[in-house]
Amino acid sequence: MTYTCMIVDDEPLAHRILEKYLLHTEGVVLKYTAFNAKDAALFLSQNTIDILLLDINMPEINGIDFLKSLDSKPITIFTTAYRNHALEGYELGVLDYLLKPIKQERFDLAMHRAIEFLRLKALEEQLEENEQTDIVIRSNGKNICLAMENISHIQGLKDYTIIFTPEKKYVVKGSIKAMMERLPVSQFVRVHKSFIVAKSKLLIVNRNKIEFDGFQIPIGRRFKEKI
Repeated sequence: MTYTCMIVDDEPLAHRILEKYLLHTEGVVLKYTAFNAKDAALFLSQNTIDILLLDINMPEINGIDFLKSLDSKPITIFTTAYRNHALEGYELGVLDYLLKPIKQERFDLAMHRAIEFLRLKALEEQLEENEQTDIVIRSNGKNICLAMENISHIQGLKDYTIIFTPEKKYVVKGSIKAMMERLPVSQFVRVHKSFIVAKSKLLIVNRNKIEFDGFQIPIGRRFKEKI
């Protein structure tokens, strides 16, 4: 599978460096380069790309405002000399944040993350088309296909989630909110800011907790009425 990439940056030197790095990135081809947001927006109005390498501080329209304006956002990696926009970038769903001067090793890591994300997304779309009841996760460096009926509950720990099955548990990068968005609401319910539980396990509700298979899952105050 080959993925397409676009560079948007007002600095010619940044273009040359990123283009050089992309030559060594297997599975990614550079489809377009732009030196301002207006040209980039015009291109995207008629074309699609998979990965966007986007500078923030640009004349007229900065990278953040440009990204906000897009109805359909590619997988985006910020390439910038400024540290103070990282939080806003992640709130926009930016995959990574590269600080200039960008080293080849750091660039390669960001592109690897982007490619893995796109692969997982493609696998999930394929599963949805086939109406299967599985979810694809990335755990311990491997893509794993789990049957949703085997998932008993999920626990969130900062930027990670732990998925529990009868056989084992899987540690996955990402928030519990993001995980809940990937699950069918017909089968799973958020019961606490840190827990998701399979509805099939909601058999014993004892005061402020759910009990099953030796687990005691707390019920959060704002979720109690729904449970």
